[in-house]
Amino acid sequence: MDLLIGERIKKYRKNKEMTQDALAQALMVSPQSISKWECGDGYPDITLLPAIANFFEVTVDELIGNDEINAKEDVQKNFFNVINSLSLDEQLDLALKYHKKYPRNWHIATSLMHRITRYHGNMEDEYRKRLVDIGERILKDCTDSTMRRSAVTAMCMVCDEEEIGALLNRDSTFWYEGRHEIYEKRYKLSGQEEKYWIIRNAGNFLRTSAMIARMREHKSYIGKPEDSVAWNTMYLNILIGITQNTIPDAWIPEYTMQYIRLSAAYFGLGDNENGYSYLEKALELSKRWHEFPENALLDLGNPLFFGETKLIRNDWHIQLPNGEKLPILQGFKSEIASLASIMEAEKGWEWFNSVRNEERWSAILSEAESLTIQ
Repeated sequence: MDLLIGERIKKYRKNKEMTQDALAQALMVSPQSISKWECGDGYPDITLLPAIANFFEVTVDELIGNDEINAKEDVQKNFFNVINSLSLDEQLDLALKYHKKYPRNWHIATSLMHRITRYHGNMEDEYRKRLVDIGERILKDCTDSTMRRSAVTAMCMVCDEEEIGALLNRDSTFWYEGRHEIYEKRYKLSGQEEKYWIIRNAGNFLRTSAMIARMREHKSYIGKPEDSVAWNTMYLNILIGITQNTIPDAWIPEYTMQYIRLSAAYFGLGDNENGYSYLEKALELSKRWHEFPENALLDLGNPLFFGETKLIRNDWHIQLPNGEKLPILQGFKSEIASLASIMEAEKGWEWFNSVRNEERWSAILSEAESLTIQ
């Protein structure tokens, strides 16, 4: 069993704001002895332990770290190894007991919070203050991101709904992609099925958009045109599957960009017919996009997956079926690319170079330039 005495002496000495020399003088030992103990190169003589413990006003067990070692063994053996084999009521009782015994064990603390919010919702009012107190201590004293996230999640289950946003802003691990899940969990646990499914469907759009955004970052956008055709064709087929062979209003920017990428790749292959075909498709979508009035409600398509969720053009908030905006986002950017700017760009779109002087290219560019990009 490893003793923690050197670490403890160093900790207690620093708490007293003492130098090694000052401590050595107080204990009537050499400064070299203090240094060796704190570096783990040796231990004090057993006869010195009571005097050192008395000087720091701790027990000998605390001084040598025996209390911490025993606590770890106790928690692992008698808490984590058995709790999942118990009934839900027994799990709660054990978590309450061990949290009282080890109030600064954050794993036990978050386990208790989880069990109250997930399995004992009927007792939330009874334990609300305790949950908040535990969460506040974790946010104040714990640096582990998983523990902090668990604490914020549990607190969001019991706070007033208008307090959720402020709570989520207290922990940097809650980026946009995960915030809607807090509302999903809250409504699910509280039995608010209608609200749950509204947020769930809006969340499906956020999750899908995040997946699409990750796919945009791929090395096949550059390099060989045949690789770009293969990758972007696969990407386009995924979009088609998501939107069920239609191009809903809100997905026009994504389709437009895919058509432009495929156009460039086909021109790079020397397949001008496919190149122009996709470029003309991008132009038609650009025209369609600019027919929408400012702040138009854009359809996401596939109601089985997205429900009646809408995207507000220019404002870029997600609007729920009840007319409210999704509370977790300031805005979700989904602007259309400037087709004219891309066609005129010299860098990054070199595969267009072979056709830049052709009449068909000039006609498409002229129409693209006539569109007002907002």
